[in-house]
Amino acid sequence: KFSPECDTERKIVVLQTTMLTLLLFALAPALAMLLGSVAVFWVRVPGKLQAATQTFSAGILISAIAGELYPLLSFPQNSVGAAEVVPECQVYVAISAGFTVSLVLMFGLEHLAGSAEEEEAESKAVVRSLSKAVARSFTGESLEAPPLPDAEAGKVLEAFREEVAELQHGVGRLQASLLAGSCEDIDKIVHEVSYDVDRTKRRLAQPEPLDEANLARMQFHGEELRDSADNLGLQTSVAGARRAVRAFELTLQHIHGHTEHPKFRRWAPSPMPSRQASLSEKISWPLVCAVCTDVALDGFLIGLAFTASRSSGLCMSIATSLEMGFLGLSFSASVQNMTRSVPKHVSLVVMPPVLLTLVGVCGHAIGKLLKANPALFIGCISFAIVALLFLVTQELLAEARKLAGESKRVNVMFFVGLLVGIFLEKFLKTLLG
Repeated sequence: KFSPECDTERKIVVLQTTMLTLLLFALAPALAMLLGSVAVFWVRVPGKLQAATQTFSAGILISAIAGELYPLLSFPQNSVGAAEVVPECQVYVAISAGFTVSLVLMFGLEHLAGSAEEEEAESKAVVRSLSKAVARSFTGESLEAPPLPDAEAGKVLEAFREEVAELQHGVGRLQASLLAGSCEDIDKIVHEVSYDVDRTKRRLAQPEPLDEANLARMQFHGEELRDSADNLGLQTSVAGARRAVRAFELTLQHIHGHTEHPKFRRWAPSPMPSRQASLSEKISWPLVCAVCTDVALDGFLIGLAFTASRSSGLCMSIATSLEMGFLGLSFSASVQNMTRSVPKHVSLVVMPPVLLTLVGVCGHAIGKLLKANPALFIGCISFAIVALLFLVTQELLAEARKLAGESKRVNVMFFVGLLVGIFLEKFLKTLLG
């Protein structure tokens, strides 16, 4: 038998060990993000490697969800202890509530972040914070751009009517080609009408001219396109010609993406600005808030997964480390294109990793407290599952498809990640008991 003093000391040692392990789990993705932020000064990762890493991370996350988190919903007594009996009605309500809250939060954050960036692009003179966008969403105020002056709006509408006439003419040509049944004519006219639609949207949105960074990147891809075009003439087989045309098409689509003023994407770092380029020295606070929110959510999920089991926490930490490395690279590259001030750059890129670590510890503490209420803990596990599935389906796999298309080598990395996750889970269960 242990004396009360020995029992207290044992509990303190267990708590200290647990917190140290959690800190290591949370520090791994934080350090990966810092390394990505520093690497931005020397490297830009090739698209195929990015896509392969994305699909690999997605496989590990799916393995963690299926092997560690989903069983806690199927067998709720495993998450709160065999002594606890959770009524079925509470389980259903908790799972439904967790799913709903997570869906609203994830899609809501995506919408608010996009709206904030659109507002900043339309009016760079006024820097709007993400918190202001959140406040507007609750008051019901529109997030659309402010109305144009009457004279300017009249010119835009006049140009719009001209575009409408072009679109109507294009529709007439398309209908005639549909009656003729010529596949080549139909394809040609559809692409011409698509260009007319893009031009109409640009006239209504009145975007700013392409910035130096986008133009420099487009010129770089223009050289790639020329190489791809030269490669087309070197093909000697049908299979090789198909692959060469696909590579040419992907590069062309990427150039087209730059004309649309693409938004920040965690897996697509901005090009390094030239020394002659003049930077605005204005920080995009909506972008900073969006990245910090994203990072905080990932940290919370690591802490919550660690509460469920150490093995699921470690799987989450490994998969999130890959993700955070590229997020640090992309975020640091965006900051690099905003300011040349080293103190500003350092303070901004250090903020998210520190936040991730702190929120990871808080997430574990909240999970431990919620274990006293089984229904709330099950709701949090349900929340975590949906948030991770959102990350896999809406970000990792979607971005990988944009970068690599239908590449079988990249797609097979998902199953490699799934296999690694399964082996990792079994190994950790054996190691940690």
